[in-house]
Amino acid sequence: MAVRLSVLVLRPPGGGSTWHAHSDDLLGHLLGRPGLDVTLLERLPDAAEDSTESLALESIGGHIACLAWQDPAEVMADLDRAGRPMLRRPHAGDPHDEAPAKPPSVSATSQESIRQGRMYFFDMRRQDGVPAVLGALQGLLRTLQVPTFQIGSPSESAPPRLNSSATLDPAPRPAPPAPVSPPTLKSRPETRVAPSQSDALDRLVDELDAFDS
Repeated sequence: MAVRLSVLVLRPPGGGSTWHAHSDDLLGHLLGRPGLDVTLLERLPDAAEDSTESLALESIGGHIACLAWQDPAEVMADLDRAGRPMLRRPHAGDPHDEAPAKPPSVSATSQESIRQGRMYFFDMRRQDGVPAVLGALQGLLRTLQVPTFQIGSPSESAPPRLNSSATLDPAPRPAPPAPVSPPTLKSRPETRVAPSQSDALDRLVDELDAFDS
């Protein structure tokens, strides 16, 4: 998701001052710029105030660039009273702030309901003109954008795929049972005729032969 920069523009205090024309000219250049979400507030509300300014301030999220025609310390104090304490961060459009300011001290109970954010302040009384401010905002947006890239080659991250022409090896079949050799039949023992019986049979055969002749 692309990083966007919320731009909070605070109307110059007082009425009919030369800064009001400058503010209107600045809004005409900021509205519709890619990556910039512009919010215009006439004033910063109190924390317990129920107003359009409170809802608009509550809806601002992410990195905030604040463009004001007031002293930075006064704006930071007003944001603290509005329930949106900010950490002032140095940038090219705010060279006088060398280090981030410490966050205001709040109680443990109120700290749970307060969203602390990062703010890049632009003191419009000391800016060189609208083109310079617009260029500084676009440069700040580029520094906040983090390029995304893919680690590893696509072949390493993609899951393996099977070729449609590849043939799959069939599941291993169980080995056939070993052939069982048929049981060996034992031959019956020969019936032997006793010698006395054999002699009698021989004499009987001889007598039958003699009778036939």
